[in-house]
Amino acid sequence: MKENKVQWQVIAGIILALIIAIFAVINVDPVEVNFLFAQAEWPLILIIIGSVLCGCLIIFFLNIAKSRGMKKKVKQLTTEKAELERQLAASKAMKTHSSKVEKREPEKVVDTTK
Repeated sequence: MKENKVQWQVIAGIILALIIAIFAVINVDPVEVNFLFAQAEWPLILIIIGSVLCGCLIIFFLNIAKSRGMKKKVKQLTTEKAELERQLAASKAMKTHSSKVEKREPEKVVDTTK
């Protein structure tokens, strides 16, 4: 099931890349770009491709941060699970030891002095 989802993501990514490439190639006219300190005239195709690449980089780094957070959470939960399993095993061991102990009746002391 997971493979199918990944396959569809790859197909959607390829289609999106083709659409962006076609859109960029159609828009090759030079445009004026205003920076804070200067102005430049660049082909629109470079602006479009640069913007897409910046967006991809942002998503990539956000994904890495999310992945690291999830790995940390998995490690924490694995540690908690191991501790709870250890406590459960100790609890079961205590129950089995206490149930195996036989209770004896107190012995009657016979008074032999009479």
